Amino acid sequence: MIPDEAFKCFAPILLILSCVYILVFFAIIADLFSGIRKARKRHEERTSYGLRRTVEKMAKYYNLMFALTVIDLMQMSGLWYLATFYDMSYPLFPIVSFIGAIGLGMVEIKSIFEKAEDKTRKDAEQIVKLIGDIAGNSHDYSKIAEAVVAIMKENEGKKK
Repeated sequence: MIPDEAFKCFAPILLILSCVYILVFFAIIADLFSGIRKARKRHEERTSYGLRRTVEKMAKYYNLMFALTVIDLMQMSGLWYLATFYDMSYPLFPIVSFIGAIGLGMVEIKSIFEKAEDKTRKDAEQIVKLIGDIAGNSHDYSKIAEAVVAIMKENEGKKK
């Protein structure tokens, strides 16, 4: 059973952590909607690949957040111990989780504001390179096939 004093101490911290975790979720969802909007603008087919990437990103982010929360629990336990047994008062605040969530939010904001045109430009560069390879080897079909396979492998590597 948790003593009332400990509950009063840690309830606000649990509320703060819950809000931080929810806000990270909202940032990921905002990036997902932004990606869908950009894909529509570029007339790209929306597939389960993008959703899968979002789920993988969410898993990575929450693994990181959990690790940061464990660090916060260690530092807050130490501060609680100092306050309880040595009368040294420091505020109990999940600062490491808070800073980590701010960092993740900034990454998502950057992703939201990336221009869809940048991605289009990279795709166009690949097409120009492929056309150059085809034109330079118009009689050597094996070299043309190698160039096509190289572009396909490069794009596959980006998807992973």
